[in-house]
Amino acid sequence: MIDLHIHTTSSDGSDEPNIILTKAQELGLSYISITDHDSIGAYKKLEKIKIDKHFSGKIIPGCEFSVAYNGTPIEILAYDIDLKTIEETGIVSEEKFLQRENQYLKTMMIVCKNLGIKYDNTLSIAGGKYFANQVLYFDLKKHPENEKHFSAEVWKGVNGFYRTCVNNENSPFYLNQLKNYPSIQEITKIIKSAGGKSFLAHLYVYYAEDYEEFLNSIVSLNLIDGIECYHSLHTMDKTNFLVNFCKSHNLYLSGGSDYHGKIKPKVILGESMPGLRIPYELSEKWLSTCRVF
Repeated sequence: MIDLHIHTTSSDGSDEPNIILTKAQELGLSYISITDHDSIGAYKKLEKIKIDKHFSGKIIPGCEFSVAYNGTPIEILAYDIDLKTIEETGIVSEEKFLQRENQYLKTMMIVCKNLGIKYDNTLSIAGGKYFANQVLYFDLKKHPENEKHFSAEVWKGVNGFYRTCVNNENSPFYLNQLKNYPSIQEITKIIKSAGGKSFLAHLYVYYAEDYEEFLNSIVSLNLIDGIECYHSLHTMDKTNFLVNFCKSHNLYLSGGSDYHGKIKPKVILGESMPGLRIPYELSEKWLSTCRVF
């Protein structure tokens, strides 16, 4: 069994990388990939420990990149990457990330002030790659009186806040993030230069009127190597559709939990849905040829 979509404290997860390895060992996972947002910091931490004391499986070096595509923010998962090459591009700069997200946070705090929404005016992002929308959302949730300002969908989850407020031009919380994100052409070129493979992450997390049309438009660019089919926000029907789509379009298949630890407590390491583990056979065709960290 595998899990190729895992977050640690080097982005917006709550578990240190060594804890991830211990949990993966206990679950009997054979392959994992730590895919922090725009960060390879977890691998720097792993360099300082004896991995085989924690995990006997294989670790595929990975990262999840924030990308602009056709006016929409999406994520591209990179696997089998040379970490030194990725670092040299500057695409994973923590300094740039913190500068950008703290500015976003200040902008959204002003919106809260203007709308009479209760928040902590000392909020800031000092360490770890937590996104501004996450920091603000979890602070807003501390104040039950804020619920009246949001729809039920937004109030129940951070993804709803991000996709329908932060990415919605008609929302006062809208942020024009695309100007700070690389294009899908740019990021896949970087991944390829690092010897890696590019996968479209969690298709059904995005908001699209026609998901099949959206998917076809990306695939037609001939830039991605595969698709994340198994994911904690995909139903079985959606998973099966993506598996069949990959097979019919000669694309690699991948799967991961999108584990964040305490940040997303309902997401279980090694599972795409409750009780549904992710089979190695799904990705054997390309995993067996990957470099191992």
